[in-house]
Amino acid sequence: MPKSKQSFIVKNWGYLLLVLAIVFWAIRDIGPGTALIAFSLAGTWILFAAPVWCGAEIRGGRSCRNNSYGLLGGCHLREHRWQKFKGLFKTKEIRESFRGWFTGPANQIASCALVASLVGTVLTLTQFLIGLG
Repeated sequence: MPKSKQSFIVKNWGYLLLVLAIVFWAIRDIGPGTALIAFSLAGTWILFAAPVWCGAEIRGGRSCRNNSYGLLGGCHLREHRWQKFKGLFKTKEIRESFRGWFTGPANQIASCALVASLVGTVLTLTQFLIGLG
């Protein structure tokens, strides 16, 4: 099925998984392992598959507005994918690399969801490790 014909839930299932992970963490009867897996999968989806704008720097210091998948991925232009990947490993370009994460509403939502996923993963992991000890 073409990506344009997919439903909203199919395109954005990672956000639903993040909400379920928060519910799993809050219930506590399900166990921290399930919540840890859900938080990790949601974070991975946000980094590599969430529908966002590219955000790579283009001429004039502006950000690319082409569609891309995931905060770490670039658009259909090979140089943009390479630019975003290289920016993660060069200390001078890390700030510029993360600048693209806040270029539009979809990117801002994905960035906040990633932070929530990382916080949830850390909290659940500590809960899991304390429960084992």
